[in-house]
Amino acid sequence: AESNYTQVQRIIRDTRLTLETVYYPFLRQILAALPGDHAYLTLDQTNHGADFNLVLVGWATDAVSLPLGFVISPTDGTWAEDARILLQRLETVIPTGRTITLLADRVHAGDPFLSCLDALGWGYVIRLAEDTFIETSTAGWCEVRHLRQRHGRMRVFRDVRIWKGATRQATVCLYRHRTADGSCTTWYLVTNLDGDQERFVEYAVRWWQECTHKLLKSALFQWEGGRVTEPARVLILLMGFGCACWALWIVGRTHARRVRRKPTTAKRQPQRQNVIKRGWDVLHAARKRRRMPVIPAPPAPRVLDYPLTA
Repeated sequence: AESNYTQVQRIIRDTRLTLETVYYPFLRQILAALPGDHAYLTLDQTNHGADFNLVLVGWATDAVSLPLGFVISPTDGTWAEDARILLQRLETVIPTGRTITLLADRVHAGDPFLSCLDALGWGYVIRLAEDTFIETSTAGWCEVRHLRQRHGRMRVFRDVRIWKGATRQATVCLYRHRTADGSCTTWYLVTNLDGDQERFVEYAVRWWQECTHKLLKSALFQWEGGRVTEPARVLILLMGFGCACWALWIVGRTHARRVRRKPTTAKRQPQRQNVIKRGWDVLHAARKRRRMPVIPAPPAPRVLDYPLTA
């Protein structure tokens, strides 16, 4: 334990380890080997207590979002421009010819951010705040929450102006869903793609970023308990977390275990195992046997074809 602690201290003090010299070259090799021509990226932010905020961009697959890039900022600092710069850097890392769709929450639904995505040529599906103004042909300027909605029906406003102070036109989609307890939830999305129900399925994938946050902070890597707060050292730790996630995803997919479920039962059934945790278990068992598994080529990502039942 003492030797490992000393080695980790040396690593996180090594200023030669940067995103440009270590992590981005690693990503270029991984992404170039990934099959498929369409990728879903997620963007979300979290925090390390009261120390700093973290903006994370991830590659969505298998109910997780594999880390692509990070932005560390003070809790009272601005990070929106840094997040746009990060996307521009990642555009040079992702192989050309890939169709990119970015999924983000309502805090990112601003004109500068959408302008950045348009410049990159990416598609986007972003949640809107309910007090967002759009201009319709019948009601004029009004907040999206005041538009008529019906349970189980989707409304689409194509090429409408959003935000009175901007000239941007986009497609706005609304859908009202009744939950099991009888309450209604309405979703408002802005996109530059076709307005159909698939947009809501795609936006649901954004929640996979929250699963990655949980793995980082408490469920597996226990980052919340860490006391490293210097940004340069934190960035090195995050690069290690990112490399580990990609490797564990490949191992977990290679040794995936299908959980059998009964069609009807009153008893609680086993849940589908997280692919990252599955990779962790495989490596932990292999270390005990002193037979480390060979990491194969990356598999094809699974997003809309991810099996919901097993």
